[in-house]
Amino acid sequence: MDKAVLLNEAFCSFTRASKSLEAYYTKLGEKVQYLTQELEKKNAQLNDALSKLGESKDFLQAVLQSIGEAMIVLDRDEKITMINRSAEEMFSLGPNEAAGIRFHELDAAFEEGGTGTTLSVRGKKYDVILSRSTVCDPGGVVRGHVILIKDITAIKELERQQERNSRLIAMGEMAAKIVHEIRSPLCSIELFSTMLANDLERTPHAEMAKGISTGIQSLNNILTNMLLFARNQKPAFREVKLRGVIDDSLGMLTPFAEIRRVSVSKTLTDDEISGDPELLKQVLMNIVMNAIHAMPDGGKLEVVMESGEEAVTVSVKDEGEGVSPENIEKIFDPFFSTKDKGTGLGLTIAHKIMQCHNGFIKVFTNDSGGSTFRLYFPRAGKGSIKKAESAVA
Repeated sequence: MDKAVLLNEAFCSFTRASKSLEAYYTKLGEKVQYLTQELEKKNAQLNDALSKLGESKDFLQAVLQSIGEAMIVLDRDEKITMINRSAEEMFSLGPNEAAGIRFHELDAAFEEGGTGTTLSVRGKKYDVILSRSTVCDPGGVVRGHVILIKDITAIKELERQQERNSRLIAMGEMAAKIVHEIRSPLCSIELFSTMLANDLERTPHAEMAKGISTGIQSLNNILTNMLLFARNQKPAFREVKLRGVIDDSLGMLTPFAEIRRVSVSKTLTDDEISGDPELLKQVLMNIVMNAIHAMPDGGKLEVVMESGEEAVTVSVKDEGEGVSPENIEKIFDPFFSTKDKGTGLGLTIAHKIMQCHNGFIKVFTNDSGGSTFRLYFPRAGKGSIKKAESAVA
């Protein structure tokens, strides 16, 4: 009997425990279901946050890529971790080509000078503003560096152009006054020298009289150049076949080229421009004369016309000594000359006439030696042309 009671009590205890366990499992199931729902909510919130973070990252990447300034991000070891599109173009790099390499390993060189910072990349030169910032975490630990490079080549060119124009105006005013003061007595000297030459004709002193006249003619040429420089050029525009102007200019200089043992070759097109043919002849003759003078021992002179969408170009290439880097910015300045007997006005006048025709001149140093002066003329019907590259003048 006691066993039966004990067995009954045990069975009852088991039943109560089962019911308690069943209630616990029911609550546990509810708890698990609640946690599952919360987890799903958290996962949804996490996915939403990750999506927004991805969108923000993509937006930030798009902003950095669209910035006009070159941006390069370095880690603590100076290795490149990010570079934007402007920097890739400036350093001539393909997509992802710079990732992982050190900044100083890029094929580029920075030079500090009196006019600012110059960046040289694979033969190209840029005037730039360079800034470098350190990136730190909230604890002050250095995480890397950000380098910003702003290309101010166009701005520098405008500054140089403005400075040159200011000098031209000042020198023009001075030249006009000098010519006015010299021309009057020079006319009298020329008259007397002519009379003297006539009187001394067929005498031992005839050559001396001719020397005086030659010297006066040389002075007159110098004064004429100074007047051309000082005078405001007013071209008489009309449609002009440029090859005709080039042929006339080279024809007048043929004897001088032959004396100097310079062979001239030309490749011309039939393009037309709007311009003053007489003024254009002065430009071409000054440029060609300059090229012939650069080859005292003879050489080859090439004149090549090329046709573009906006501009017609005329390149005058010589085999002379070339223009030194320190002089390349000065050759269009008035009265600057590397020749002992040069007036330093020929290229200045050419530059001024080109400006009147909405064109410009650029100078290149040839890899094989010598220089190339390239004249840019707007095509007929075009008002002006853009300077796609850094122009010397």
